Amino acid sequence: MKSLDEMSLNDAIMLYYEKHDALLKGNMKQLIELKNTCPDIFDKEKDSQIREMIDYAKAFQTTDRYKELRRLCLKEKLTIVNNQKIDK
Repeated sequence: MKSLDEMSLNDAIMLYYEKHDALLKGNMKQLIELKNTCPDIFDKEKDSQIREMIDYAKAFQTTDRYKELRRLCLKEKLTIVNNQKIDK
Protein backbone atom coordinates (compact mmCIF):
# COMPACT_ATOMS: atom_id res chain seq x y z
CA MET A 1 0.00 0.00 0.00
CA LYS A 2 1.27 3.40 -0.98
CA SER A 3 0.54 6.66 0.72
CA LEU A 4 -0.37 9.67 -1.38
CA ASP A 5 2.22 11.67 0.54
CA GLU A 6 4.98 9.37 -0.76
CA MET A 7 3.83 9.52 -4.40
CA SER A 8 4.75 11.98 -7.08
CA LEU A 9 2.10 14.55 -7.91
CA ASN A 10 1.55 13.03 -11.36
CA ASP A 11 0.87 9.59 -9.85
CA ALA A 12 -1.54 11.05 -7.30
CA ILE A 13 -3.44 12.92 -10.02
CA MET A 14 -3.61 9.79 -12.18
CA LEU A 15 -5.05 7.83 -9.24
CA TYR A 16 -7.54 10.62 -8.62
CA TYR A 17 -8.78 10.45 -12.21
CA GLU A 18 -8.85 6.63 -12.15
CA LYS A 19 -10.95 6.69 -8.99
CA HIS A 20 -13.44 9.22 -10.32
CA ASP A 21 -13.67 7.44 -13.66
CA ALA A 22 -14.40 4.15 -11.86
CA LEU A 23 -17.01 5.91 -9.71
CA LEU A 24 -18.75 7.31 -12.80
CA LYS A 25 -18.74 3.93 -14.52
CA GLY A 26 -19.69 2.03 -11.37
CA ASN A 27 -16.63 -0.20 -11.72
CA MET A 28 -16.48 -1.79 -8.27
CA LYS A 29 -13.59 -4.10 -9.20
CA GLN A 30 -11.35 -1.17 -10.08
CA LEU A 31 -12.43 0.73 -6.96
CA ILE A 32 -11.52 -2.23 -4.75
CA GLU A 33 -8.13 -2.51 -6.46
CA LEU A 34 -7.52 1.19 -5.91
CA LYS A 35 -8.58 0.87 -2.27
CA ASN A 36 -6.10 -1.98 -1.77
CA THR A 37 -3.32 -0.14 -3.61
CA CYS A 38 -3.78 3.29 -2.06
CA PRO A 39 -6.48 3.69 0.59
CA ASP A 40 -5.58 7.39 1.02
CA ILE A 41 -7.22 8.18 -2.31
CA PHE A 42 -10.61 7.66 -0.63
CA ASP A 43 -9.88 10.18 2.12
CA LYS A 44 -12.18 13.18 1.65
CA GLU A 45 -9.55 15.75 2.64
CA LYS A 46 -6.88 14.37 0.32
CA ASP A 47 -9.41 14.09 -2.50
CA SER A 48 -10.33 17.76 -2.15
CA GLN A 49 -6.65 18.76 -1.93
CA ILE A 50 -5.90 17.00 -5.22
CA ARG A 51 -8.98 18.59 -6.80
CA GLU A 52 -7.79 22.04 -5.66
CA MET A 53 -4.32 21.42 -7.14
CA ILE A 54 -5.85 20.37 -10.44
CA ASP A 55 -8.11 23.44 -10.51
CA TYR A 56 -5.17 25.71 -9.67
CA ALA A 57 -3.03 24.18 -12.43
CA LYS A 58 -5.84 24.58 -14.97
CA ALA A 59 -6.31 28.21 -13.96
CA PHE A 60 -2.57 28.86 -14.18
CA GLN A 61 -2.46 27.44 -17.71
CA THR A 62 -4.71 30.26 -18.88
CA THR A 63 -2.42 33.02 -17.58
CA ASP A 64 0.01 35.06 -19.65
CA ARG A 65 2.88 34.03 -17.37
CA TYR A 66 2.31 30.34 -18.14
CA LYS A 67 2.24 31.08 -21.87
CA GLU A 68 5.49 33.00 -21.57
CA LEU A 69 7.16 30.18 -19.62
CA ARG A 70 5.90 27.66 -22.14
CA ARG A 71 7.34 29.72 -25.00
CA LEU A 72 10.71 29.95 -23.23
CA CYS A 73 10.76 26.21 -22.63
CA LEU A 74 9.98 25.54 -26.27
CA LYS A 75 12.59 28.07 -27.39
CA GLU A 76 15.26 26.23 -25.38
CA LYS A 77 14.47 23.02 -27.23
CA LEU A 78 14.64 24.54 -30.70
CA THR A 79 17.89 24.59 -32.65
CA ILE A 80 18.89 26.36 -35.81
CA VAL A 81 19.57 24.08 -38.73
CA ASN A 82 21.80 25.41 -41.48
CA ASN A 83 21.06 23.92 -44.84
CA GLN A 84 24.43 24.37 -46.47
CA LYS A 85 25.89 21.99 -49.00
CA ILE A 86 29.15 20.47 -47.94
CA ASP A 87 31.80 20.22 -50.67
CA LYS A 88 33.68 16.95 -50.70
